[in-house]
This record gives sequence, structure tokens and C-alpha cells, in this order.
Amino acid sequence: MKLIGFGKRTAAVMAASLMMNVTGAAADTSEQLAICKSELKAMYGEETRVRMYGTKSYRGVMTLKLKVTPAGDLPTTLQCSGDAESDQRVVLKDKNGATLVS
Repeated sequence: MKLIGFGKRTAAVMAASLMMNVTGAAADTSEQLAICKSELKAMYGEETRVRMYGTKSYRGVMTLKLKVTPAGDLPTTLQCSGDAESDQRVVLKDKNGATLVS
């Protein structure tokens, strides 16, 4: 009987640690999204709408896929990724990977 109780406790601890890792990643994503939104609004104007529709993480660099709609203009697809090696907080690219000049 003690083994069954032990197994349930172990499963509960493992589930809790997994949820902590997921919420940490969600916090990183929301922080990066906020930074990307502020950069895009500075570039295109405060009335710009920004919607995230995907994320990608590769070798520790998270890239957000964004649909950006400037006021009175057609929507465009952009990528926003953090870059620790650059002086910039984030790097904005078009859907083909070409870096945008801010």
C-alpha cells in the first residue's frame, strides 16, 4: 500500500515541476512579446496591431511569428527574436528572414 501512495506523490511532484518549467517559458514568451510590440509600435506607430501566431525556439533563441497591421495599411508577417550578442534588444525580420532596418 505504501508503494501506491509513494507513486502518487512522485507523480504529483513531477507534474508540479513540469508545470513550473512551462510557466517559465510562458513568462519568457510574454516578456519578449511585450518588447517586440513596443519596438514595432515605435517603428510603425502606436495604432499598430500586433498578433502573435507562433513561436520557435532553436539553440536558446526564441523567435516569435507575428502578424503586424499598421494603421490604414495591409497586414504583414514578421519575425521577432531575442539576440544576446547584439546591441539591440530584439531583431525584427520579414517572413523571408531579411533583417528590418529600424
